[in-house]
Amino acid sequence: MRVVALRPEDIAEAEFGRSFRGYNEEEVREFLEEVATQFALLLEERDKILQENRELRRRLVDQEEYLKKVQSQVEEWKKQAEVEKELARRESSMIIKEAQLRAQKIVDEALERIKEAEAAYRGIFEKYRLFQIRFKSLLQTFMESIEKEDWRRETEGTKEEVSLEEDGESTDVVRFSFKDLRNEEKTGK
Repeated sequence: MRVVALRPEDIAEAEFGRSFRGYNEEEVREFLEEVATQFALLLEERDKILQENRELRRRLVDQEEYLKKVQSQVEEWKKQAEVEKELARRESSMIIKEAQLRAQKIVDEALERIKEAEAAYRGIFEKYRLFQIRFKSLLQTFMESIEKEDWRRETEGTKEEVSLEEDGESTDVVRFSFKDLRNEEKTGK
């Protein structure tokens, strides 16, 4: 069976042969006109639907292309983000290493300064100890010298007192010596 594309005009202009007991021509004509009108409306609606379908398909293709572009852009952004993330990680790692190196350098310098300060302290302490020893020795020598001088003066003093008494001068002059101070400290305690 062959399908023929019908148009509303074909239906409206359809001619049938006459027969003796056939259908009422007027009713058939009215029915065919009604069918032709309905068929015309259906064809218009179909054309409109087909047009909408074509438009929707075109928009769908456009949307699919746009979606592909967006997905491509998203993929590119992801790659770029990964690159940026890796660069940031490397940079942070370098900053941390640099900070650690600086910190180690500061610690090393501080330790070196401590060693220098300790060495300087030891040197000063040794000089101080040497100074103490020398000063004690000097004081001891000085004390011995003073004691000898006191002893000499005491021995000369008795001679001087005798000569002063002979001259008639007062012997109320008091002589001071460290020996006397020590003796006073011993007796005072």
